[in-house]
Amino acid sequence: MEEKGSIEVRGFLQLNSRLKKKFGTMPVIYELDAEITGEELAEKLDIDIEEVEVIFVNGFVESVDFAIKPGDRVAFLPPGCPGPYRIALGFYDKNQNNPANFKIKGR
Repeated sequence: MEEKGSIEVRGFLQLNSRLKKKFGTMPVIYELDAEITGEELAEKLDIDIEEVEVIFVNGFVESVDFAIKPGDRVAFLPPGCPGPYRIALGFYDKNQNNPANFKIKGR
């Protein structure tokens, strides 16, 4: 069954300003009539997936291949976003296969 509706989209750091410049508002309200992955949504919003480390969906950290549904709140987080809770929030666990995964130089 297809569910029609919209999602609320935000970005962190430079992704926030890029979305706001493109759409003129924050949050961006994006019409969605079926499930979509974070990768697919990024493509539709002209965000290079290499600029996305993880996504937040309804306040929880998810990988970029997570299915987003109408009614969800989504935020894109770029690689290397600072903060002491990266491991506790699951950034590393959720995106081990993501080429945008924050890498520590020299390792």
